[in-house]
Amino acid sequence: MRSSLLTLFVVVPVLLFGQLKSKLANDYFSRMEYSRCVEMYDELAGKFLRSENKTESGWEYIRRAGICHFQLFQMLGASGYFKQLKDNNRLTESDRVYYIQTLRYLGNYAEAEGIALESTRLFPENNWFDRMNRTNQRTETLFEDSLRYRIIETEINSGMGDFGPTVTGNTVYYATRSMNTRDIQPYYGWDGAFYLNIKQAQLTSDSTMQSGGIVRHAFLSKAHDGPVSFNQRGDQMIITRNRVEKVKNKDVLRLSLYLSKLVGDEWTEPVLLPFNNIEFNTGHGVFAENDQAIYFASDRPGGYGEADIYVSRLKNDQWGEPINLGPGVNSELDDLFPFVSGSRLFFASKGHFGIGGLDVFEHDLKSGSQPFNMGYPLNTSHDDFGIWTDTTGNRGFFSSNRGDNIDRIYSFKKLPIVVDLQGIVYATYTEREAIPSQPITVTSSTGQTDTLITNEFGQFQMRLKKGETYRISTSKEEFVLVRDGMISTEGLKKDTTLFCELPLKPTTLQVRLRVTEMGTGKIIPYAKTTVTDYALNKESVLFTDDTGLLTIKVDRNKTYWAHASKKGFVDDNIAFNSANENDKIIDLELKLPPIVKGDVFKLENIFYDLNKASLRSESMLALDKLADFIVKNDVKIELSSHTDARGSDAYNMKLSQARAQSCVDYLISKGVKKSSIVAKGYGETKLLNRCKNNVTCPEELHQENRRTEVKIL
Repeated sequence: MRSSLLTLFVVVPVLLFGQLKSKLANDYFSRMEYSRCVEMYDELAGKFLRSENKTESGWEYIRRAGICHFQLFQMLGASGYFKQLKDNNRLTESDRVYYIQTLRYLGNYAEAEGIALESTRLFPENNWFDRMNRTNQRTETLFEDSLRYRIIETEINSGMGDFGPTVTGNTVYYATRSMNTRDIQPYYGWDGAFYLNIKQAQLTSDSTMQSGGIVRHAFLSKAHDGPVSFNQRGDQMIITRNRVEKVKNKDVLRLSLYLSKLVGDEWTEPVLLPFNNIEFNTGHGVFAENDQAIYFASDRPGGYGEADIYVSRLKNDQWGEPINLGPGVNSELDDLFPFVSGSRLFFASKGHFGIGGLDVFEHDLKSGSQPFNMGYPLNTSHDDFGIWTDTTGNRGFFSSNRGDNIDRIYSFKKLPIVVDLQGIVYATYTEREAIPSQPITVTSSTGQTDTLITNEFGQFQMRLKKGETYRISTSKEEFVLVRDGMISTEGLKKDTTLFCELPLKPTTLQVRLRVTEMGTGKIIPYAKTTVTDYALNKESVLFTDDTGLLTIKVDRNKTYWAHASKKGFVDDNIAFNSANENDKIIDLELKLPPIVKGDVFKLENIFYDLNKASLRSESMLALDKLADFIVKNDVKIELSSHTDARGSDAYNMKLSQARAQSCVDYLISKGVKKSSIVAKGYGETKLLNRCKNNVTCPEELHQENRRTEVKIL
C-alpha cells in the first residue's frame, strides 16, 4: 500500500508537469515564439517516441517540433521530425510543403523530388506540388551561370543579423538585430534575437561601406523597425515596422508600412499608410514608377499564397486600393521583398522553383514574362532576399543567411554575358575545302558592320553584343553563298559561343582532259582540243602539254562537247555535263586512233529535222571539225548516213542518201576537195541491233541505228 501511494505521488506530478509544459509550449507556438517552445517540443517529442502509447497528441508534438526547427532554420532537426511523420504515414499536406522545403534547403534535391512526385499524386489540386514536380529536372540549370557573379560580404555585418539594404545618395540603410534598444523584453520570441533597428552606413565604393550609427528618434518603436526604402529625391521614406493594437482585448501585432518625410534636416513622425490593416501583415514597401506607386508584400485575404506582392498607385494625392500582381508573379508560398528598377521587378520567393529557401527572382513588368531565377551564387539553398540594384540591375546589394543561418549583407556584381561568334567558310566540294584569307562582313541590327578575315583554316571569330541580331555574309568570285548566317543574341542568360557556317557553292568546275592514242594508251602531246558550250555555242581552243594533259575551267550545270585532233590520228569527241555539285575536278580522256584505211568511226552530234535532209545549225560544229581533219591529214573518206527500220526501205534509202549529201556539200563549202569525200546513204541496210521491220523496239534502240559514220578510204 505504501509503495502504491509513493507511486501515485511520483506519477501525478510528472503527468501534471508534462501537461503544463505542453500547454505552455502550445501558447508560445500560437504566438509564433518558436525560440521559447522548441526545446519543450523536443522534450515532449522525445518522450512520445520512447513511449509505447502512440497518441494523436504525441504526433502533434513531432509536427510542431519540426515546424519550430524549420522556422529557426535548424533544418537537420526539422528534417528528422518530418521523416518520423513520413515513416509513420503521418505527413499532412502542409507537412509535405515543410518537408520538401527542408530537404531542398539541405540540398537533398533527389529526395525532395521524390516527395514532390508522391505529393502530386496524393494532392492533385495543390499547384505548388505540381510546380515542384514539373520543374524538378531544372535544378542543375540554376548553377550554370555561377561564374557570372562576384559576391563579396560587406564590412557592415554584425554577425547577429543584418539585411534589407537600400541606398539613397551615398548612404546605405539596413535592418539589424545587433543592438538592444528595448529596456523591457529586449528579445523577440520568434528566434530569441534582438528586435530590428535601422542603421546607416556610408558607401565608399561599388562594394564597400563604412559603418555608421543607428537611426534614432522617430524610428525607434517598441518592436521591429525596418527595413526601409526611399523615393528618388531621398526626401520620403517607407518604413516596415510592427504595429500593436488591441483587438478584442488582446494585443495584436502586425507588420505595417509607414511614411516619413524629410523636413529640413529632420524626418517627420512616421504616418501609417492607408492600405494597412490590423487584420493582416503589410510590409517591405518600395517606391516605383517615378514615385507614383508603392510595391509591397502582404498576406491579406484574396491572394495566391501565404504572402503576395501588391501595388498601390497614387491618384489625386491618395494611395489607391492595392492590386495583386497576379499568378504570373505570386506563388502558393511566400513572395516577399519587392524592389523595382525601371520595368524590372526583383523579389524573393519560396514558391517559384529555386535552389532552396527564399530565392531572388527578376520579372519584366512590361512583358509579363515568367519570373527568372537569378541563379547561383546569388541564390543558394538558404534564404537569399532583400535585393537592391543600381539602374543597370548589374550591381548592388542583397541579404542571405547562407552558411550559418545568420542574415548578412553582400555586394554583388553581375559580370556581362560574353557572347562569342565562331565560324568557318568552306567550299561545298565532296571533301569540303576551307577558304583562307576570305573577307567576312558582320552586320548588326543597329547597323554596325565589321569586317573579318578567315585564318589559314577558313575560320573566323569575334565578340558579339548581347540583345542584337547579326547577319554574317561573304562573297567570292566563281562561288555563290548558299545561305547567309543569321545569329541572335537576344534573351541569352549565360556566356555563349555561337557557331556559323558559310558554305560557298562553286559556280565553276575544273575539267582535266587527257589525249591518248587508242589501243596503246600512249600520250599524245600538243593535241588540239576544243571545249564547246552548247548553250552559248562558244568554243575554247587549247593544246595539251607534253604529257598530253590540259585543264580548263567551265561553268557548272551546263552541257559541253570536248573534241581532240592531231595529224595522223582520227579525231575523238565526248559530250559531258557539269551538273556535278560536289566534285572539284572532272577527268576526261579522248582516245585518238591512228588513221588506218578502212577504219570506220561514228560522227557525233549530227542532227536533222524530222524526215528532212537539211542540216540543223548545231550539226555544223562537228562537220567543221571533220573538215579540218580531212584537210590536215589529206585523207579521202566516205561519209555515210543510216536510218532506223521504221518507214519503207526505199524511203529510208532515199532519205539517208540525201542526208549524206547534205553533209558532203557542207564539207565542200568549208574547203574540202570534192575528190576527197564520197556521200553514201545506206538506209536501213546496216542496222546495229535487232530492230528490223515489224519488230517492236524502244526509242533508244532506234536511235542507235540512226547515225552518221566516216570511213577512211
